[in-house]
Amino acid sequence: MHPVEQKFRLTIGQMISSGDRILVAVSGGPDSVAMLHLLYRLKSESFDYTIAIAHLNHLARGDDSQKDADFVVSLGEQLGLETFIEDIDVNALSRNEASSFQETARTVRYDFLNRILKKWKGDIISLGHNSDDQAETLLINLLRGSGLSGLTGIHSKRNHLIRPLHDCCREEIEDYLKIHDIAFCLDKTNKEKNYLRNKIRLELLPLLEEYNRQIKSSLNETCRLLRDDEDYLAQQVDKIFTQGRVERDELEHSAYKVDFIRSQHPAMQKRLIRQAILEVKGDLRSISVRHVTDILNLFNKSTDGKEIHLPGGLRAVCAGDLLSISKNPYMNDILTSEEDGRYPALVNVPGWTDVGSSGLRLNARLVLRETVSSFSDRPNRAYLDYDKTGAQIKVRFFRPGDRFIPLGMKGSKKLKSFFIDEKVPQNERKSVPVLTSQDDDIIWVYEKRIGENYRVTDKTQRILLVEGVSDL
Repeated sequence: MHPVEQKFRLTIGQMISSGDRILVAVSGGPDSVAMLHLLYRLKSESFDYTIAIAHLNHLARGDDSQKDADFVVSLGEQLGLETFIEDIDVNALSRNEASSFQETARTVRYDFLNRILKKWKGDIISLGHNSDDQAETLLINLLRGSGLSGLTGIHSKRNHLIRPLHDCCREEIEDYLKIHDIAFCLDKTNKEKNYLRNKIRLELLPLLEEYNRQIKSSLNETCRLLRDDEDYLAQQVDKIFTQGRVERDELEHSAYKVDFIRSQHPAMQKRLIRQAILEVKGDLRSISVRHVTDILNLFNKSTDGKEIHLPGGLRAVCAGDLLSISKNPYMNDILTSEEDGRYPALVNVPGWTDVGSSGLRLNARLVLRETVSSFSDRPNRAYLDYDKTGAQIKVRFFRPGDRFIPLGMKGSKKLKSFFIDEKVPQNERKSVPVLTSQDDDIIWVYEKRIGENYRVTDKTQRILLVEGVSDL
């Protein structure tokens, strides 16, 4: 029996139950095709479950994307399996949402799979991640400065998601497909180095293998060890979290005892704050280690009532012996008035520029094209054509009548209408920083969209990176 099949049989037996309805996410690539093949084989032998196929066409690679979709449809017909196909223009969505292609693709993919699972009345979604993906994910998060949770890698089973190839390496999977003469599709973009994961796979891991031939195995073992630590600490947070919370009648508002948080080990302090944010915000997207550290620093401020604004319209205030976290604050402290004489203000290029009193700082600097893996990797970053922006960049806030050409559009649009489309609450619109040219043409609406005229193109000679950092 092939090693992949041995590992798969052992793993799948711990992940599913008799009678389960399993939706198999099939991209057409080697991992997902091998996973489908194994699930189909085991189903016909002794396992009692039902399977169906789901494929999302990202429309990102032209004819190749359509060929992958056609391949999956054909595969479903050959196996006699119900197959769900959907086309979504992820590139267009990522431009509209001011997020990276990969982040948007991930969100869209999971939304699609969950919708189909519900429609099909399924129980489980099966994904094709392998142990190489695990090692790459650890390195990605390590390079980004992740905390312990990010270093635990990809979980083999979480809620209704399973990854039965979790312990199989890419080389083993490709060997399994070759031995069984199983056709699959190859994504040419996997060889391109414009994405961080690809650069790690094609450049960093081969380099690390010169120091440790078993580096992938070592990284996977590290993930397993850290996952045990993470699980234990998460359990401890669950046990003590309510002890520090102060009950409030207000919705979307919570308060916590500062002394209680201070009394905990530093590792627990950070986790309690993250849990407090999660309780109000509903998720931890865009919440970084810096945000948590800034809140901890509030405890040491001599001035009562200091506050920090967090992504998602959250505000953290330390007043007396309580830490208060609230959603969608009015942010009255942010200086947005043109009448105070400070705005518009000149942005230091290169250098740091403070914006208002919210703790936001802008860092502007020129970067080399080869150091940029994606020109829309984070909403708080803008990559701009420096020869078009010029050095005299200004920062101000919303003015009635403002117009600009959002990235991806041909005509101009009122900034007010743009805010409405982006579902920015009215009370927050005057708090969104706006970067403009010397002639007051809008270059970037912070964390929302850059202007089409200032985007980086193939003809761009000098790239300006402007990044927002919360630094109160």
